[in-house]
Formats: sequence, C-alpha cells, structure tokens
Amino acid sequence: MSSTIISGKNIYKSFRDGKNKVEVLKGVDLSIGEAEMVAIIGASGSGKSTLLHVLGGLDSLDEGIVEIAGQNIHTASAKRQGDIRNKYLGFVYQFHHLLAEFDAKENVAMPLIIGGMGYKEALRLAEEMIVKVGLKDRITHKPSELSGGERQRIAIARAMVTKPACILADEPTGNLDTLTANSINELMFELNRSEKTSFLIVSHDLKLAESMQKTYQMTDGEIELIKS
Repeated sequence: MSSTIISGKNIYKSFRDGKNKVEVLKGVDLSIGEAEMVAIIGASGSGKSTLLHVLGGLDSLDEGIVEIAGQNIHTASAKRQGDIRNKYLGFVYQFHHLLAEFDAKENVAMPLIIGGMGYKEALRLAEEMIVKVGLKDRITHKPSELSGGERQRIAIARAMVTKPACILADEPTGNLDTLTANSINELMFELNRSEKTSFLIVSHDLKLAESMQKTYQMTDGEIELIKS
C-alpha cells in the first residue's frame, strides 16, 4: 500500500452571496497515494475547482482536515503553508500563465529561483525538465512563439521542476483541441511513470477518467469514489 500524499477528511466550504450562504463542499473525503493517477469529474459548478484550491491550501475551509504528507496545511502559518506547497505540490491550470517576457527555460526555472536556488543551476534543471516534456527544440522560445499544446507542456514542466510529490491539475486540457489534449494526457501518464509523481486531475474528460487508477465523481458539492 502506497503512503498517502494528500488526505482530505470531512471538508466543508461555503461562500457568501449577499445575504445567502452557498455551500460548495459538503463533507468531502478523498485521498491521493504515492505515484497515483486520480481524477475528479463532474459538471461545471459542482465544486471541483474549489476542492482543488482547498486541498492545495490556496483557499480556506470551514470545517475538516487537509493533510499533505501528514501535515495539516490549514493550521500551519502562511510561511509554513508556502513551504509545504513548494516542497510537495505543483499546480497546472487550464490557462498556462507563462510570463510573456521570459523564454521557456526561464519560465520553468522560476519556481526554483523563487525558492532560492542559484540562477545557473535553476536554468540547468529547467532545461532537463523541458527535454523530459519533449520540447528540447523550444528551450529558448518565448510563449508567443509556442503553440497552445507546447505552452501547456512548458507549464507542466514548470510544475514538475521542483520534483513535487503531487501535481494538482485543474482542467489542464480544457483549452486544447482533442488531438493536443490527448498528447498532454499521455505526457502526464508518462511523467507519472518516470518521475513517480502523483497527479490529481480535475476534468470533464470521461475517457481520461476511465484510464485513471482512481476516479471521484462530484455532484453538487458531494463526492463519491466511483473507481479504485
């Protein structure tokens, strides 16, 4: 049995909409183990993205516990939360959020530089990761010179460069055509195998969900494990 990277127990989250309280997460339980591929599927507005933000410590919760590598991220100080995220997690979004003025290598190196690594070493590791995502000929290209799929590969390289235990990916192929989306999905499976990194992927893609080791279905803020 693999050890647990992320554990969420009895998670409740609500927002205020004027005078109304809108419950978004209603007692969610889930876990992601080492080197595991996990999907969360569900309709828009079911709470998938909110759950991802809560699991990553990017959003607060009303009740419940989220542990990352055994550490409760929501009771930690802001600095400690940042340290836990930087050590254990990587984030990939539907839109790549690459910095236009920097080339691919500099974009990928950014988390390492922010974390205090020397510039030359960060660029060396960034280059290695770009090769792993299949873009060795695009290392010095700026985002404007890359296709949509290439930008998303660079975004994945940026998330992977710190060697996180788990990548949290929110609709990572939602902005891509089917062929490109399939190639990005294949890349994530490849990185899971080669780097032993876990992936928690929020997606509408039922075909992708079928190929995962574990799939959760979210419906109106509640979650159900439908494949394990």
